[in-house]
Formats: sequence, structure tokens, C-alpha cells
Amino acid sequence: MEFKGFEKLSLIEYPGKIVSVVFTGGCNFRCPFCHNPDLVLNSKKLPSISEEEVINYLISKRKYLDGLAITGGEPTIHKNLPNFLIKVKRANFLIELETNGTEPSMIKKLIDNHLIDYVAMDIKSPLIWEKYREAAGINSKELFERVKQSVRLLLKSKVEYEFRTTVVPGLLTEEDIIKIAEQIEGTKKYALQQFIPNKSLQEDYKHIKPYSLEELEKIKERVKNFLGVCEMRGV
Repeated sequence: MEFKGFEKLSLIEYPGKIVSVVFTGGCNFRCPFCHNPDLVLNSKKLPSISEEEVINYLISKRKYLDGLAITGGEPTIHKNLPNFLIKVKRANFLIELETNGTEPSMIKKLIDNHLIDYVAMDIKSPLIWEKYREAAGINSKELFERVKQSVRLLLKSKVEYEFRTTVVPGLLTEEDIIKIAEQIEGTKKYALQQFIPNKSLQEDYKHIKPYSLEELEKIKERVKNFLGVCEMRGV
């Protein structure tokens, strides 16, 4: 595989672990609030990092690193992802996968073959087609149905996972977040991510004022009535 970004040290990506982070290019979503638009739209123009460089770095810093987080873009659209993860596992590192959930068959394959230790799946909006179409910037009901399959897969899985939602004013209301919580009842962990408007795929989203800390706290308390485990990030 080749990657389009490499963060050599992260204390926040994989909960409780110290990891490196690699970014894949390309995505099958067009979320208007996406904070990595170059990875989505212009990945071919970005410099490439080889998998050998990534693995060699991990091994050289084994004393300090617990593992690797792989994000994007959307990692699961790359068919050679399992082969890369096999190499990382052979080097005895933990692996976190960050995904939009549009490739449930890939996620299942990775879980069944013990190639991932933690999954962080984004839920863009309530699992209602009209809402998801706007939040993910898609017109494909097939992709939407795959997202729902991935939610069901993780809810039944024994792998460690979390669902997370970027709370974007104007796109998601408090009631929308509560609806998501109802739809993922039983989840192990749910995270509310603060929307940061400084870089977005769609220009007008750069001027949206994020929810205040007080507003997010109120939403979190309501969510906890359904899930029990909810945290806030980026505030």
C-alpha cells in the first residue's frame, strides 16, 4: 500500500495507546464538513509514503509505540489493506481502524482474521436515508445500507470499538444525536466530536459556529440516558 499522510506519534487516536497514524487517500463519501478534503479530492497529487517506510519506523520505535492507527480518506476501500495489516501484525503491533462503515465485508474480514484490535466508526447522522445523504454527501442508498450493516456487525462483535459523531450545527440537532443514541443502544462507547470549522470540504461550512461546551454537555447528558458511556472530544 501507499499512504498519503504519516503522523509518527499520537496520544489521542487510539484510546489509552501511543500510536503512529497513517492516512489513506480517497473516500467514497463527500461529507461537507470533512476536515481532510485534500485526502478526499486530491490524494493523487499528495506525496506518497510506502508501507515499508511505515513498518520500518514502527519497528525502530518499538520501545515507545503500542501500535498503528489507520485512517483516511477511507481505508476499507483499498483491497490490499489486509495484506498490509498482516505485515504490521507480524511485527507485533496493535492496530486501530477508523472507518465510515461502507465496507462491512472488509471490516468483517479484518475482525475474523484478527487483523484489527479496535474499530472507530463514524456515524454521520441518524440512520435515516434523507439525513445520511446530506451528512455524507452521497446519493447511493447502497452505501447507506452498508453503513447500517457495519453498525449491526460491530454491535454484535467482540472486537473493541466505538461509534463517534461530529456534531455540526445546522446539519445535526440535539434531537438528531439522541436518535443516533437510540439506534446504537447497547454500544460499548460513543463519542461526540466537536466540529472545527477551520478546514472543510464545502466552503460555507468554514463559517459555521460550533456548538458551545454547555450545549454539548447537555447533549451528552441526554445521550447517557440511552448508552451510559459517552464522551466528548475536541472541546
